[in-house]
Amino acid sequence: MVNGLSRNSKTWLAAKKGPLRVVEVEVPRAAILRATFDDGTIRDVDFSEIIARSKWFHALAASATFETVEIINNGRALQWITGTDYCADALRMLGDEQLAGKGAQ
Repeated sequence: MVNGLSRNSKTWLAAKKGPLRVVEVEVPRAAILRATFDDGTIRDVDFSEIIARSKWFHALAASATFETVEIINNGRALQWITGTDYCADALRMLGDEQLAGKGAQ
């Protein structure tokens, strides 16, 4: 891991041309987002650790609040009804890190 990024995430960042965008987002279960990116990649991203440790994300512990997620800024970020937001690049990196941690990448 280099600067918090796995080699796979760093390679992906170097290879990506233009801004990354989320084109679809759904909530299959509590604290999990399924994001589809403009390059066709789909990632299930677990926010449970972020929700547990961040005062900004703590309100998303309620499933009804977490489910209010929407795509904003032409796909460059996600936002919840609380005003909490998360950028597409960070979402992809977190999804890639979680996938690599499961040994699937």
